[in-house]
Amino acid sequence: PIKVKDYLKSETKLADPRPLINVCDKHDMVEELTQYLYSKSMVKFIEVYVQKVNPNRTPQVVGALIDAGCQEDQIRTLVMSVRGMCPVEPLVAACQKRNRLRFLLPWLEARFEEGVQDAALHNALAMIYIDTNQNPEKFLQGNKYFDPKVVGAYCEKRDPHLAFIVYSNAPGGTCDDEAIKVTNDNKLYKAQAKFLVERQDVDLWAKVLTDENPHKRELVDQVVSTALPQCKNSDAVATAVKAFMQANLPNELIELLEKIVLRPDSEFANNKSLQNLLLITACQVAAQGGLEESLR
Repeated sequence: PIKVKDYLKSETKLADPRPLINVCDKHDMVEELTQYLYSKSMVKFIEVYVQKVNPNRTPQVVGALIDAGCQEDQIRTLVMSVRGMCPVEPLVAACQKRNRLRFLLPWLEARFEEGVQDAALHNALAMIYIDTNQNPEKFLQGNKYFDPKVVGAYCEKRDPHLAFIVYSNAPGGTCDDEAIKVTNDNKLYKAQAKFLVERQDVDLWAKVLTDENPHKRELVDQVVSTALPQCKNSDAVATAVKAFMQANLPNELIELLEKIVLRPDSEFANNKSLQNLLLITACQVAAQGGLEESLR
C-alpha cells in the first residue's frame, strides 16, 4: 500500500484523488492524505472524505489540517458539517494536543444541545469555560456528565477554588480525598471545614483529625469558629461532635459546646436531642477533668 500511495502522489496531474483516498483510508495514512490534499488545494475532497466516506477519521483530518496551518474558521466549518458523526474523545484529544481546543466550542455546544452525555464532551466544555471565564462555577455545579477527576486536576493548576467546587460536588463522595488535598495545599481551611460538616462522614472526619495531619490545627480552628456555629443541621453537628470525641479533642470540644449550646442566640440552644448528646459528651469530658469551668 505504501508503494501504491507514493505512486499516486507522484502523479503530478492527479485530477481524481479517490484511489489515493481509498488506499490511505484503508491503511491508516489519513494524516498524510490530508496534508497532501490540502497542499494541492483539494479541500473539497477532504470535505467529501469526512462527510461521506469515513466521518470517524475526522479527528486525524483535523489534526493534520492544524499542523498544515489551515485557518481555524475553515477547520471549524468542516467539523460543523460532520455534526454528530465525528467521535468526540479523539477529536478533543487531537485539538487539545495542539492547544487549539477553544475553536471547537461551537461544535461542542451543538452536541451539548443535542443531549450528548459523552464525558469527553463535557470535560472539554468545562475546560473552555474555565479558561475563558464564562461563568465556570455555574457549569461545574450544574453539570453531572464531566469526569470530576479530570476536570478537577485541570482546575488545580488554574484556580484551586474551582477545583474544590468540582471535587466537593463529585457524586458519591468519589473525590473527597482530592477535595481535602486541594484545600490543604491552598490553605482553604474554611472551605474544607464547611465541606466536612456538610458531608457528615465520620470516616472522612477521622482522616483529617488524625495527629498525622499537619493541617489539623488550622482545620479545627475553622470548624470551631465558623463552620459549626453557622450550621443549622442538627445531624451534621452531631456527626462533627462524634468525630471530635473519637479524635480525643477535649479542649476543642469544650469550646465547640460553648458556641453551639451555651450561647442563647445559638440555633440549637433549645434542641433537646442535640442537648442530650452534648450533655453526654460534656460528662465524658468532665470525667477527664476538663469541663468543670464550662459546666459552671
